[in-house]
Amino acid sequence: MLKLLRAMAATGGASGVTLLLGLATNKIIAVVLGPTGVGLLASYRVVQDVVTGLGSLGGAGTQVQALSSVDGEARRGRVVASMWLALAGMALFTVLLLTAAPLIAEHFFRDPSPEIVTAVRCLAVTFCVSVSAMLTMAFVNVSGALGLLALVQIGASLAALAAAWPLAVLAAGGSQLAYVGMILVPLAVQFALAAFMSWRLGWLPLVGAAFRHCPARADVLHFLTYFAAHLGGGLVSAASMLALRAAIIETQGQTANGLFQASWTLTQHNLTLLMASFGTYLLPTLSATHDAGDRRRFLDETLPLIIVLTVPLAGVGLLFMPLILRVLYSADFLPAIALLRWMLLANLFSACVAVFAILLLARGRPMISAATEIGWYAGFAGCSVAVLAGVIDVGWMGLQPLEAVGAAFFALHGLRLACLVAFCRKTMDYAPDAVVWRTGAIGFALLLLAAIVGWSAQEVNWAVSLPGALLLCLTPLLLLNRPRLTRLRTLLRTRFGS
Repeated sequence: MLKLLRAMAATGGASGVTLLLGLATNKIIAVVLGPTGVGLLASYRVVQDVVTGLGSLGGAGTQVQALSSVDGEARRGRVVASMWLALAGMALFTVLLLTAAPLIAEHFFRDPSPEIVTAVRCLAVTFCVSVSAMLTMAFVNVSGALGLLALVQIGASLAALAAAWPLAVLAAGGSQLAYVGMILVPLAVQFALAAFMSWRLGWLPLVGAAFRHCPARADVLHFLTYFAAHLGGGLVSAASMLALRAAIIETQGQTANGLFQASWTLTQHNLTLLMASFGTYLLPTLSATHDAGDRRRFLDETLPLIIVLTVPLAGVGLLFMPLILRVLYSADFLPAIALLRWMLLANLFSACVAVFAILLLARGRPMISAATEIGWYAGFAGCSVAVLAGVIDVGWMGLQPLEAVGAAFFALHGLRLACLVAFCRKTMDYAPDAVVWRTGAIGFALLLLAAIVGWSAQEVNWAVSLPGALLLCLTPLLLLNRPRLTRLRTLLRTRFGS
């Protein structure tokens, strides 16, 4: 567990800086544009993310895996295939964006005006820059220069913050291209920094030489195999979120989409520091641990730690929801509390889901994890769209339609966790120890109390919230046993001692 804590501390620094810069950027945009503008920007980002995920033919993870798994001439061959496939993906999806822009504007934005159509077409530029940045960052990652990679991410966040105010003012004046600019500026800086670092690390000669050779069939098939493995889940998740946002805009308006985006962003940021370490420590450790007993002991040590770190993060958010929304957004976003409370309550499930999903990946069962992810996205979007369209009546439960979207988020995360636990117990002979269940039950009870305290409050009840926050921050002392606390103290002495 000490190694896990060290990994979290090592990877959390850059993520923390990036998170703070991102929150400051969101604050500026929220104050200038309000919920409607935030919702419109989120719509552009969704289109950008969907096209980038598909057009990059597998994403950053595929690039890193393909290049890091070989060396020498074999790596040169992979670089050749990577460059040609990236070029093909950029050409294909650029044409798709340019031709499909009127349909996207009409059916997703619910606004077929020429300004929206032009802005969607301009996303072809952000898409090409995004794929280029993804490739160059993969080169830096494969070189093992994680410190440089962190600098690239921080530089992009600084650029987004610097451009936020002038572009938001332009957007408030009616410029749709300003929204595209908010996406393009950090991507362009990210690409420039990563390209410079790739050059310093010796990658650019390989890139230049790649276009003088034809890719080998085996290398192309390697990339396309990973692309095909991720294609189903990517398409379902992308289509689900597009359908959900379109339904929100159609039935509740762009302002409601902004409230949904604020809740979604805060929920994801709440776990960013915790989840940053998963890919750098948990996956390789579980992959290398072949003995079932050792793996079981490792998981029984890891899950309680994940729980006690999640409870204070989500619990404090629940207690101070009105203050967080006012500080990070504006008072116009207070109606988002109806969504946010359910999403923060689900964060405990989300963190545990991530651990079990990594376990499945490490033990060669990625399709099971993908199946539960597809089920979650399809179920969440399907239930939410049905509620928003009036097919499912939630009035008898005392829920408003947008609040029911948050409730579906919570319930389906719990269902996905239950499915993963059951599958791991049946096929991998792993069932969480009683300590894990006890820690999880107490942690969830604390979160539930925090949610009840701040359930519908538009102002923070300081007399209750401050003692509650202190109790939540002491969760590690209450839930971790003596050996685990000793390891935690050792880490703190090592990092912050003399």
